[in-house]
Amino acid sequence: MINLIEPLSGLEVIGEIDRTTRTAWQEALAAVASKGEDVHLYLAELGFIDVRGTWLITDVAGTLPAGKRMFLHHPPRILKTVLTLIGSGSLPVVVESP
Repeated sequence: MINLIEPLSGLEVIGEIDRTTRTAWQEALAAVASKGEDVHLYLAELGFIDVRGTWLITDVAGTLPAGKRMFLHHPPRILKTVLTLIGSGSLPVVVESP
């Protein structure tokens, strides 16, 4: 389940992001990024995210206006590992752990 957080430009993700939920994930990310503000992803309840779902995070982060960032709140360890492996260091992604 992906919940839009208002008034923040953010999403709360509960469950899994895989091929069965990828379209909803892509649409939700695009919707919050289109606001032109910092994006906040609340991921404490994310049980699984596949590599393509992770790539979508980096793709959308790369489209944010200059000076805007994507904050990943409480991401699972595997997501942090995959982001490191795919080289997200040059993107405006900020990983915030508990």
